[in-house]
Amino acid sequence: MPKLIHCRWLLLGLLPLVTLAQGQENAPNPQLLSDTDTWTSPRYALQITPYAWVTGLSGESSPFKRAPTLDIEKSFSDVFHDLRAAAFINTWARHDRYVLNSDLLYVNTRESEVVGGLPFVGAAEGTVDTRLFMASLQGGYRVYDSEQASVDALAGFSFWDIRTRAHLTTAGRTKHHQESFSWVDPAIGLRAFYRFTPELSTQAQIHLGGFDVGSRMSYQATLTLNYDLSDNFSVAAGYKMLNVNYRRSGHVFDTRMSGPVIGLTWRY
Repeated sequence: MPKLIHCRWLLLGLLPLVTLAQGQENAPNPQLLSDTDTWTSPRYALQITPYAWVTGLSGESSPFKRAPTLDIEKSFSDVFHDLRAAAFINTWARHDRYVLNSDLLYVNTRESEVVGGLPFVGAAEGTVDTRLFMASLQGGYRVYDSEQASVDALAGFSFWDIRTRAHLTTAGRTKHHQESFSWVDPAIGLRAFYRFTPELSTQAQIHLGGFDVGSRMSYQATLTLNYDLSDNFSVAAGYKMLNVNYRRSGHVFDTRMSGPVIGLTWRY
């Protein structure tokens, strides 16, 4: 029930931008803006945004099948301390009113801890490497478009892949154990954009998925404030949330990540 309430609040958060967009439909614009999201071409648009995400991690996880479920509560400093590699990139493309969006997330961490109850191993002390990869791809249609605002409806899927490898020492012997599991979530989404001035704009995006097909439920939402540095580059700063609840075949991955984001967008 709390997760459904969160989703409801996220949807309500998009309403102000949608209302602003509708209010601008017949309003004159003092400056001609060629496109609302890339400002370069009225028919074609492409923008690529690598970004940094200052996120913590909470929830519960059992990456090893039949292993006990562990509670997770990590601040950003904890996550950063264990981080080996991370990459985040968002791509947006448009042709006329047809749009395509992809988002890639990769996080690789290593932590030292005592692990108990692993299959074929038992209690042991050592290091655990965890790799999280998520790729979402959604296509859609621009349901509203003006010189100052736009609203896009989206549908697609998200692919999740979790891989865990343990290097464990027990009774004077070192053992290695590796497992992986993956799933695909259907997803729907909504994106709203509004320009305040020729340089300053805001964007909100939300995706809902899972629906007990892959995970029980997943959602992500991003709200950013954007500033144009030039015709081809802009910076964005805001907040991002990601929540997924997967429980199948003895694996549990029920986690929440949230925190500030900052990105640099290249437009064509």
